[in-house]
Amino acid sequence: MPPTRSVTMADVARLAGVSVATVSRTLSGIRAVDPAIQQRVTDAADQLGYQVNLVGRALRQTRSSTVGLVVPDLENPYFSALAQQLSRAFSDPSIDLLVFSADSSLETEARGVRSFLGRQVDALVLIPVHEERSEAAVSTAAAAVHTIQLDRRVPGTAASYVGVSNKAGMRLIHDHVTSNIDVATQPVVYVGATPDSSSARERLEGAQRWFSRDVPTMLGDFSASWGREAARRLLDDGCTAATIVTAADVIALGVLAHLLHQGRSVPDDFRVIGFDGIGAAALAHPSLTTVRQPVEEMARSIRSLIESAGEQSSRWFEPALVLGSTSPASVER
Repeated sequence: MPPTRSVTMADVARLAGVSVATVSRTLSGIRAVDPAIQQRVTDAADQLGYQVNLVGRALRQTRSSTVGLVVPDLENPYFSALAQQLSRAFSDPSIDLLVFSADSSLETEARGVRSFLGRQVDALVLIPVHEERSEAAVSTAAAAVHTIQLDRRVPGTAASYVGVSNKAGMRLIHDHVTSNIDVATQPVVYVGATPDSSSARERLEGAQRWFSRDVPTMLGDFSASWGREAARRLLDDGCTAATIVTAADVIALGVLAHLLHQGRSVPDDFRVIGFDGIGAAALAHPSLTTVRQPVEEMARSIRSLIESAGEQSSRWFEPALVLGSTSPASVER
């Protein structure tokens, strides 16, 4: 069973008739607040039995605090890279970042959330396994502690969100393709993931919007093995040239590996384009053209949100196209 719901700042704010930010300022004591408002807030907090437990206060008071991170899996190098960036953002000795892998399981994801709440973490960062079916886990976390969704999101929950504009990333790919590639000889094929997560869905929708709803599409999962399988199917179907746009670098790596293993030329015959720009991208040879997410800024933004302990908010970041040898601006022949 999910843990008993603990009282949050939002509860105190509703009872006192003020904003969550006002509750935060009042209970933190770092800024002057009107005495009448202060009395309303403290009375509401006492009535509800609210206990202050904020990372922001922990940082100011230099006591140790804990942030939990739940990722869908750690085999995907992108999620491992995100965990590394968050570790750097919370690198000072006053904060411990604990990481839990859901192993792509909704049940394991829920167990990870319960485990962190049972340990009374000060904040929770969550990359949901599923856009819809992870709602219970996200809502349980958000009801108990300051929760921020990263990269993926479950719409309609009380958790904040930090992520990149996936559709803008697909537009960057579209602009690159239309400016540099003869799609008559290297037609676009989209290799993505089943739209169970918001990132998979938004990238698929972006590809269909910017290229065409009729763009040839192959959907699997976020793995190199799926990329290899997709490339195998393309070659078995007699494809001899294409621009393969993928939903993630890890998929692009699998595509690239199979094409090269079969003696195909990249980028002369096949172009390969990824999405994410960290982790797996560094392993590509030849170097991968990809859309890079500004993960350093995203990690700093998460720390800022946690420290401010403000109201729920969403922060969207713009990606950037990074040209590599798998699809350069021009091909020397």
